[in-house]
Amino acid sequence: MAKLRCQRAGAVAAVGGVVWIGWAVALSTTGQNTTNTPILAGIVVSALGIVAGHYAIEEFYGARMKRPGTIGAWVGVVGGLVFAAGQLIRLLNGGGEAVIGIGVLVLVSGSILVAAGLVRTRIQPPWLGVLLGFGTVAFLGFELQPATATVYGLAWATLGQDLYRFDPPDGRFGDAEGDYGWLN
Repeated sequence: MAKLRCQRAGAVAAVGGVVWIGWAVALSTTGQNTTNTPILAGIVVSALGIVAGHYAIEEFYGARMKRPGTIGAWVGVVGGLVFAAGQLIRLLNGGGEAVIGIGVLVLVSGSILVAAGLVRTRIQPPWLGVLLGFGTVAFLGFELQPATATVYGLAWATLGQDLYRFDPPDGRFGDAEGDYGWLN
């Protein structure tokens, strides 16, 4: 994959994070009205942005992340797609709760693994991995207060922006022997 495509995926993840923050705030202010069509559309768009973020992380850092980060990136892609599909089903006919639940669990699992991989490998500043991990755990409190999902969106907006502006070396971007990253 070309660097430019990976950077574009990072930009999409940043936009997805901003849209994620938007719908979480909208749900907080409207009293968790999850039947609102624009909010459901925003959830679908933001979930697809998060999918692009997981994909960009795998493409940028695949060889350096090793396990758990690489597995987490692919699990996050699948979870984000299932979550978006469940929200789309909810948007079209009002159902999809089981699909959404499965998508949330898989997306959360993938995001936690990516966060652990980011902190462990120190490719990015560790606070980005910590923010993603904290945001993922906070997202689980969505049913109690939708505003808790804003931290997850903030993590992806920040991480996506960093992926967008990052200029990885040529070749497989996450070459395990490369001496690059935020520490240099």
